[in-house]
Amino acid sequence: MISVGEASGDMHAASALQQLKDKSGGRIEAFGMGGNRLAAFGAELLVDNRHHAVMGLVEVLHKYPQLRANLSTLKKAMKDRQPDALLLVDYPHFNMKLAAEAKTLGIPVLYYIAPKVWASRPGRLQELTELVDHMAVIFPFEVELFREAGIATTYVGNPVLENKTLVAARQSRVSQNNTIALLPGSRKSEISNLLSPMLATAELLASEYPDIKFVLPVAETLDESLLHDAIKDSDLNIELIEAANYSKLRQCKAAIVSSGTATLELAMLEVPMVVAYRMNTLSYRVLKRWLTIKHISLVNIIAERAVVPELLQDEVTAENLHREINRLITPGETRVSQLEGFDDVFRKLSRKDDKTSLATVLLDLYQQARKSKEVKVSATVN
Repeated sequence: MISVGEASGDMHAASALQQLKDKSGGRIEAFGMGGNRLAAFGAELLVDNRHHAVMGLVEVLHKYPQLRANLSTLKKAMKDRQPDALLLVDYPHFNMKLAAEAKTLGIPVLYYIAPKVWASRPGRLQELTELVDHMAVIFPFEVELFREAGIATTYVGNPVLENKTLVAARQSRVSQNNTIALLPGSRKSEISNLLSPMLATAELLASEYPDIKFVLPVAETLDESLLHDAIKDSDLNIELIEAANYSKLRQCKAAIVSSGTATLELAMLEVPMVVAYRMNTLSYRVLKRWLTIKHISLVNIIAERAVVPELLQDEVTAENLHREINRLITPGETRVSQLEGFDDVFRKLSRKDDKTSLATVLLDLYQQARKSKEVKVSATVN
C-alpha cells in the first residue's frame, strides 16, 4: 500500500514501484493514494491526490471533511486487504495517522521523505519511533538523527539526483537567455498567495527590460486553467510550460520560486533564484512557533548558510522581489556566489552508497514481512 500526498512524491513513488516490479519479476501489486505517475505504473488509486495537497493550518481546516473521508477510505482498504507493507511518502499530518493504523494491524511501515523534525515539531520524533519500522531519508544529516532515536534508517539519495531528465538538462550546454522563471508552487493556496506578487514583479522587470520573457511552470496537481485565467489579461510575455520542462528552465537567467523541492531543481539546473513564501497569517504564526531552523529553503538548509535570499510573509512584495532578482540578472558577485553555493549543496547530497535505493529498502521490508507471515501461518498450522 502506498500513500502519497504531493505531486513530487508521486513521481518518486512511481519510480520506486517500477523498480520494485522489475526486481520482483512483476509480482508486486500496489494500491492507495497517489497521482498520474503511480497510476501509470499500475497502482490502483483509491484516492487521487491531485485535489488533496494543502499547506497551512487554516487551509487544512477548510479541507478537513475531504481529508477525513480520504483517510477513512485508506484505513478501511488497509484493514480489508492487509498489505505486506505500507510505503508513506512525505505528507506527515495525514500519513502518520495511516502509520498508526498500520501499527495496530501489524503491517510494517517504510517512511520515505521523513517528517522534518529537525525543522519543526521535534516532539514528533518519539511518535515516529513508535510507528515507523524503517526511514528512507533524502538528506544525509537525517541518518544520525533517526538512528539515534532507534529507527532503522537509510540515506537513499536525493530525488533530484535520481531524476534522469533533470540531470540531462543540467549537463546540456545552453545559453541562458533573457527569461525569468516564476514558480509559485504546486498547491492552490500557494498560487493564491504568491502568484500575484510574482506577476507584479514581472511588470516592474518588463518596464525596465522591454525584451524580457517569463515562463510559468504548471504543476501536475494544478488545473492549467487556474494559471491561464490569472495571466490572460496581462500584457506580459508569459509562457505556460510543464513543471518537468527542465530544458526550458535551464535556459532561464534567474527565477522567483516558492520554497520547496523546486529550489533544489533550480539549483541543479544552475539557475540563480530568489525564494519566497507566504501563507495564511494565522497558519504562519502557528508555524513560526514550531520552527527550530534559521532557513526555510532546502538549498540554504543543506548548505547550512544563506546561499539564496529568502523572503517571507510581509516581505513578499514586488519591490523586494524586484530588488533581489535584479541582483541576479546581471553578472556579478551575487550571481557567482549562488552558483558556487549550488555546487556545495550537491557535493553534500552525493554522499551515498550506490547500492541503496528506495526500491531496495522497500523490497527488503516486503520480503521480511512475507517471511514473517509464512512463519506465523506455519506456527498456526502446527
